[in-house]
Amino acid sequence: MTTESAQKVTKTFNYSFPTCTNKDVFFKLEVPVDIPYDGSSGELVQRIIKMFRIPVFLEDELNEKLSHFISEETKTFHNDRDEKLINQLKNGELNLEGIIKNWEKSFKDNVLEYAEQKGSSDEEVFAAAYHKLVHSPALDTIMQVESSYANTVMSMIDSRDDDTKKLTQRQTEEMEEKMRLLNTSTTEDDINALAAKHFEEQSVTSGRWESQLDALRHAQRAEHRAWIMSAIDDYQLNENATPSNSPLCTLPPELPPAVPAPPRLEESFTIHLGSQLKQTHNIRLLAADILDLCSVNRGDSGTWSRVQPALALYSSELSGVVLLAEHAPERSPLAERARRATEHHFPDVHLQLRDIADKVKEPAEARNKARGSSRSRALQPGDVFISRHSNLMDAHVVYHLLVDDDNINSGDITSRHPAILGLRNILKSASCNDVTSLAIPLLLRHDFTEEMTMSWCLRRAELVLKCVKGFMLETSAAGGTDLRTLTVLLPAAAPQLFQASGQLLTSIFRLASPVRHH
Repeated sequence: MTTESAQKVTKTFNYSFPTCTNKDVFFKLEVPVDIPYDGSSGELVQRIIKMFRIPVFLEDELNEKLSHFISEETKTFHNDRDEKLINQLKNGELNLEGIIKNWEKSFKDNVLEYAEQKGSSDEEVFAAAYHKLVHSPALDTIMQVESSYANTVMSMIDSRDDDTKKLTQRQTEEMEEKMRLLNTSTTEDDINALAAKHFEEQSVTSGRWESQLDALRHAQRAEHRAWIMSAIDDYQLNENATPSNSPLCTLPPELPPAVPAPPRLEESFTIHLGSQLKQTHNIRLLAADILDLCSVNRGDSGTWSRVQPALALYSSELSGVVLLAEHAPERSPLAERARRATEHHFPDVHLQLRDIADKVKEPAEARNKARGSSRSRALQPGDVFISRHSNLMDAHVVYHLLVDDDNINSGDITSRHPAILGLRNILKSASCNDVTSLAIPLLLRHDFTEEMTMSWCLRRAELVLKCVKGFMLETSAAGGTDLRTLTVLLPAAAPQLFQASGQLLTSIFRLASPVRHH
């Protein structure tokens, strides 16, 4: 905007009204008004009435005419100004760079004056530092530090389990001795008192170990964060150097050797989805315990290797796992596994699950009441709650799908079953939140039982695969992140079912390349 266009002009507002004694005689009023007028026309009317002692009954008429005058003159002012600017632009008379700089300065000044003064949070700063370091030569050092931390936690957990086992064995022997002497030198009251004593001992021991583990995790988390923030400063000074101030200098140089994992059945397919704009996806068929994907240590490598999850932690290529849940969030089978290593980036899994349980109570109970449900639990089959992790081998996000339903275990289900609809919601959530790799239990079961015949398993697998294919097409059409890798898991130790499921998968999805065996 030029200086000339920012100036105002003065226009004269004319108003006349008859005198009280002779209607043929008029008082004439001339008031200079700056256009554009920044104030209130109503306030200006009151000032005019008071200054010139105009009768009050003329207020409405004066207000209407003054408002109309200001409106029309403002339009004329803007039209004249804009026409002048357009002509200047056509003739090359405008300094565009100067106008842009003036607007930029005005915008910055306005933001500084009125915008909320908020900088990056500590979590955001730590995330940025960690992301930069794991994509630098410091990656190996970070992995070793986190590996040593995890082994320390696991060692304390092993000591806790051994202590608890010894206490349980001693208490069992004491109770058996009391029971042997029942009705001789021991009464039922003595046995009840001993049982109460044993319960108290177990509670004290459990509380003591849990307190020690919490203290260890808290200390490790604080030390890890302090080291990362110190290391990023050193790295930025010399980007080719690995941080030297590593906590490893105070730790044993050698880590316990890893136990080799048993071989597992696995097969990969590359497929195309879509009729016009085809999307390429990778599908893995895997026979394994799905909780192995939620482990904090892997036995098939020589070190506690979490390189790929660490590299993708603060990225748009996250990994997710669908874990079937039969209980409330705080009773998830994942909790104890995830706590075998300190969580350095998100709240502890117990805190996450307790927070979820608290937050879902009120809305879930309101929903159940509105639907006339008589269930005592807040969550129902098909509901999903999510936990976030940085210490698991194959998952940043765990989708806990509630399947507390007899039909999911024994009977045939349809595409409208709550568990299937829950899978649909999970795929939508994955698409909206940068989860590009997802693992699901193909049979919506984690283990085999006697009633799971070959025909039952293939019917269930066919339903799940067809529904998931439809959901992938649906989410792809809706936009968002494409699911690049879908892992479907079967319970381990089922070679015949694995082969039949592979043939079923190739018949449902369109293969883009030959099957690759591993």
